[in-house]
Amino acid sequence: MVTEARPAASILLRYAPLGLPLAFAALPVYLLLPHLYATRYGLSLASIGILLLLARLGDAIIDPLIGRASDFWAAQQGSRLRLIWGGLPLLLLSFYFLFNPLPKISVWWSLIPALFAFYLAYSLSSLNYQALGAELSTDYQGRTWLTTAREVGALLGVLLAAALPELLQQRLGSAAWPVFAGIFALLLLLAALPLRGQRLRRPVATVAQGPWWRFYEPLQRPHTARLLGVYTLSQSANTVAATLFFFFVDQILRAPSWAPAFLLLYFLAGAAGMPLWLWLSHRRGKAQAWRWAMLLATAAFLGAGFLGPGALWGYGLVCLVSGLALGADQALPPSILADHTDTDANARAGSYFGLYNWVGKAATALGAGLILPLLQLLGYSASGKNLWALLLGYALVPALLKVWSIYLLQPQRVEFVPTTVSLGASR
Repeated sequence: MVTEARPAASILLRYAPLGLPLAFAALPVYLLLPHLYATRYGLSLASIGILLLLARLGDAIIDPLIGRASDFWAAQQGSRLRLIWGGLPLLLLSFYFLFNPLPKISVWWSLIPALFAFYLAYSLSSLNYQALGAELSTDYQGRTWLTTAREVGALLGVLLAAALPELLQQRLGSAAWPVFAGIFALLLLLAALPLRGQRLRRPVATVAQGPWWRFYEPLQRPHTARLLGVYTLSQSANTVAATLFFFFVDQILRAPSWAPAFLLLYFLAGAAGMPLWLWLSHRRGKAQAWRWAMLLATAAFLGAGFLGPGALWGYGLVCLVSGLALGADQALPPSILADHTDTDANARAGSYFGLYNWVGKAATALGAGLILPLLQLLGYSASGKNLWALLLGYALVPALLKVWSIYLLQPQRVEFVPTTVSLGASR
């Protein structure tokens, strides 16, 4: 039997809510933004893709530096809570202008600074929020409870972010996007307030740190390097599918009005599947559970390649299966990485999660920034030309990336399991 060292319910209830508004903010930026600026403001797919690539790569570069600086500052202040709060005002402001560009200037001059400001603020708050989760528990199973609780909140956030834009536009027209930003502001305030409690304050021990440019040192550890490599490939696959989602539903299925329903099904499946991955990770290990989830996702992506106009039930099944896999993608990698800090005498969670965010954002940048120009190179356009390229990009490319991830994700080479933890049957 496995002893599940679940953190106190009061800790989970205070910690988890912020995952909701952070995910609410992140999803529209990489899922809705390309479609919005291509269709409403007339920007080309290639230019949007290149901008997202540059912005995400720039954001990724500063994440390890923010993580390293956060460790030092939090050690001096005795907590990460002020760092989490510090990024929220800029996050609110930049989110608003991303979806409500300034009217009297070029769209580009409004979009570019808002995008870079959003990523900077998001990095500061989310990175320290993740690091706090690693510090609230040092138990192998306890950390999975924390990451699962956080990601359940995150999946609820993406559910709202996926459903609200279409509903608001139907009811409010041009006023939809200001209201959307206002809802985000309210959610963020309500979720951040519980983090003011003393029960979440955790001292961050001071460790000797070398020059700032040695932020990459955790990557010299083979287990950590391989884990982050797998995470990069897996996230790239997810990002490719997410970037092309609206184009796929609109032009392959020819059912644009069903897009909100498919997104709801996808994220509801992700939230509903969290208990499954929590249970499975306790009995077979986190890495093995993650492998099985990626196998499910691969089957779902390949299945999408056989769909055509009107295949609503078939695509519903794709969303259900890939949504189930999403829960593991969100909860298990950060829990595994948190365990890595226990085996590094000089490790601080901020530095590790700075690298984690770095590779995750680089994967998002590569997924979104390369797939759109690639499709344009193959002759696809938003007007519906050469749909075979869209089908190939949505189904085959993510499947191949997931297969590569499964091959690299060998549990004994990415995961540290304490000898005191029993995982049931052989892995």
